[in-house]
Amino acid sequence: MTTCPPDWKNSDTRNRCEHPDGSYRDLLLDAPLTSLSTNTTYQNWHCAYCHGDLDAATTVIWDASFTCYGSDPPTALSDETIAEHLSFNPLTSEWNLNISLPTSDMKSRKSPPRYVHRSTDNNKQEIHSDCSLTFSPPVQKLPTRQCNTKEIRRCSASWEDAEVKTQCEAYTARVCAGPKIYRNRHCVLCNHKDVLEPCDYYFASRGDGESDMKSFSLLLDWRRLKRGACASSEIYDPLSRVCRKVFI
Repeated sequence: MTTCPPDWKNSDTRNRCEHPDGSYRDLLLDAPLTSLSTNTTYQNWHCAYCHGDLDAATTVIWDASFTCYGSDPPTALSDETIAEHLSFNPLTSEWNLNISLPTSDMKSRKSPPRYVHRSTDNNKQEIHSDCSLTFSPPVQKLPTRQCNTKEIRRCSASWEDAEVKTQCEAYTARVCAGPKIYRNRHCVLCNHKDVLEPCDYYFASRGDGESDMKSFSLLLDWRRLKRGACASSEIYDPLSRVCRKVFI
């Protein structure tokens, strides 16, 4: 479900439901979610909200998976701790991992592209990594057929040229810019990228960037994150480190 009911009055909710910016800067509200009571999957929280279909017992928020480009996960740290060091960069519309650990906790290794791993003067190791984001239905809860969510099909919220925006949403002729796949060259342009590469089938189907680039993954499973600390109508958000009201 990607639209609000015709009689829905709140224009802000309708716009966020029907015209998401595609940057996923607020994972909890931008993630797809499925209602087990109505057997409906909603594009995001706003679409479920305008249909009044948000119940703690029956609504399942899809898992958010980050792939960060590096060698191995930082040692001795939980997913929740790593998540606290993830941040959204509004200038690039990308997620980054910035973390500092004692030198003794890190292994010395050569860093691949897009991954900075260096010593500091205070005996700490710093990691600065670009991360890609995908959503997936939790298979133990939902026997669903997954759609392709990796392709960028909309313009950046800061793009103003209406004609380019219309062309971005009008046709499919996939191109690549770095490790990301865009619906067409207009979508590349209106997301402030200027380097085009042809996408071969293997690259486009995997969507994981360079095949020889090592990476590690982080899974945000909303159902297991500090559930006891939040009210039944709330979900713990490890990125903002607070409980947030999600259910009606």
